Formats: sequence, structure tokens, C-alpha cells
Amino acid sequence: MQLFVRGEGTTVLHTAGHITVGDLRAVYARKAYGVTDVQALVLLHQGRQLNEHMQLAQAGLCDGATVTVCSRLRGGGGDGGSTGAESRSCYLEMYAERKPDKVNPAEELLARWTRCRLSGERLAPPCVADELGSLFNKESLVHALLNKTMPAGLAHITSLKSVVNLKLDPISRAATSSAAGPGPSSSRNSRAAGADAADFQCPVTGLEMNGRCPFVIHRPSGVVLSERAVREVPAACEELLGGKWTADDLMPVNPQGEELEKRQQQVAAAVAAERARKKAKKADKHKDKAGENGHAAGVRDGDSPPSIRAVAATAAVGSVGSKRPAAGPAVAVAAATADAVAAAKKLKVPAGATSEVYKSIFSTGQPKIKETFLCRSAGG
Repeated sequence: MQLFVRGEGTTVLHTAGHITVGDLRAVYARKAYGVTDVQALVLLHQGRQLNEHMQLAQAGLCDGATVTVCSRLRGGGGDGGSTGAESRSCYLEMYAERKPDKVNPAEELLARWTRCRLSGERLAPPCVADELGSLFNKESLVHALLNKTMPAGLAHITSLKSVVNLKLDPISRAATSSAAGPGPSSSRNSRAAGADAADFQCPVTGLEMNGRCPFVIHRPSGVVLSERAVREVPAACEELLGGKWTADDLMPVNPQGEELEKRQQQVAAAVAAERARKKAKKADKHKDKAGENGHAAGVRDGDSPPSIRAVAATAAVGSVGSKRPAAGPAVAVAAATADAVAAAKKLKVPAGATSEVYKSIFSTGQPKIKETFLCRSAGG
């Protein structure tokens, strides 16, 4: 039987029909490579792999047939191409947890400068900034303070006193759209600019607040300026701010790296100092209250001042078994009058009201008839 074996080239083999496919592979290996057998070789006929234990006639090979030789694919040994040697649980765990999507750093930077850190909405006046330089919509911050839903990362914001009201210079998009001209491309550019571009700019240099250039906040006025304006045209900034400023009056917007860590340490120290001050004030208040309670208890227990004890002793001596004469009628009348005035003030008695006036409310004004053993009608 004559067979054509196609590998790197075409080889003609003369074999018997009763040999197996494995024997045919060994004959080809001996003639093509000079070796007895190559286990990495696979024989194919009409697009299907031949079983090496089948005879050539059983495999469908006849005289003049063409056999293709190819190498086995390497793998299956834990190289990532096959999971046959792995457990099913490990295979499923690889796809069970969904990996988080990667965030574009440029988009993250733009969102930090154009959106509220608390709500994620677009920045719109009125806006505020905290001591770390983060930007917020004032309405969202007020809602979080009232509802007590402030995140743990913003715990340093306890009231509106912890933030600075900002004065932002908006960018006019009308001039930009008109300069682009009419047409579909200009409308697409305007929509892209509205979605990606910044909404505010430096009032001195015109630089956009998009995170590419550093900006600072003037604490006393709340004006937001670029560092380039402060560095290059300080006279214009001084005129805009209404006077000179110091380094402590300027606060960076959205700092990063070492500057952000420094600001966080300063804010943490300020919060700790404020808590210590409030705790000390509360302790002093409790101490003062305890002292007042102790003084009142001492008075009740008889630890009254010497002047009060002397007056009380004098009154007791004059009233009980004393040789001194008792108080005169004038003193008694004065004391009674004072008690009456105090009682009237306590009961809010109208001026001029006497006991006769109150008795007249419940009587008819006629003289009372003395009753006898007879009936009342007979007595009249």
C-alpha cells in the first residue's frame, strides 16, 4: 500500500494494510527524523485524528491516501490552558467575584473639581469648602447635617462654621458656543464641553477649575483664585480681595499627597483641641454646680453665716424665757402688714380689695333675720 504523508514535506511510504496507525507513525518518524517514534506526532486523515491502535484498513486508509502529520498542542499541566487538574471550587471562585472596574484617573480628577463630594452632583452656587479643601454644594451639606447622615470621612464637619462660603466665577458658555459656529459638530462639541469641562474659572487669569492648575481659597472673603494669579499678579489679586493677605489666609483646593496628609493632621489636631476644650468647660460647670449644692446643703444643716446665726439667737432669746421685753405693737403691725403685702403679691389680689368686698359677693346686703324655734315663715 502506498501512502502519502504530508508534514514539513511530502513523504511516500510503502506499507502493508494490516499494520496499525501507531506503526505507520513509527515508520514515518524513522524515515523523516531518524528516530523510532515520536509521541508528539498526530496523524490526521480527512480532518479527523486517527486512533493509533486501529489498523490502516479500519481507519479508512486505502492505497494512495494522503495522511497529514502535525504536533500535539502543549499544555494541560497547570499552565492556565486547562483546569482539568484543578478542583471545581477553585475554578468557580475565579469567576464568582466580580472585579471592580478600573477608574480613569483623568475622569476621577475632573469629578473631584466639578462635582460635590457629598452628593456627587454638579457643583452649583452656593458652594462651600471644608478645611481639607474639598468642594460641596451647600444645600447637600445642610441636608446631611440636619438628617445626621454625614459620612465618617467627613466627621470633622459639625456645623456650617466648619466650612467656608465660596465666591466662584462662572464660565460663560454662550461665547464659546457662538465662537464655534453653527452646525452639528458645534452642538456635539458644546454637549461634550458641558459634560466634561469645568463650570468655574479664575477671575484674574481665566484658568478653568478642572484640576490641571492648582487653586487656593481666600478664607476671609471666600474668593477662589489660581496659584498662578497669586504668584504672578499679586497687585490684581490684592485689588480683588480688598487688601493684603497672609499665608494663613490661603487654603489649597483639593490638595494631594504630602500636602493632603499635612492638612488632615492639622484638622485632626484642631478637632481634638476643641473636644478637650469642651470637656474641660463641662467639667468646670459640674464642679461649680457641685459647690453650690454643697453650700446650700450646709445652710440647711445649720452651717449658716455667723450674722444669720446671731440674729436667730437674738430672736430666740427675746421670745423664749428672756428678760428682755417682747416686741412692741408697732413692730407686730408692721410685720403683719408686710406678710399681707407678700401674700397679696403671691395671690395677685387687686388693689383695694378687702374681706368685706369678697363677702358682698356671696350675700344679698339685707340684714340677717334671727331664727327662733318657730319656722322661718312664722318668724317673718
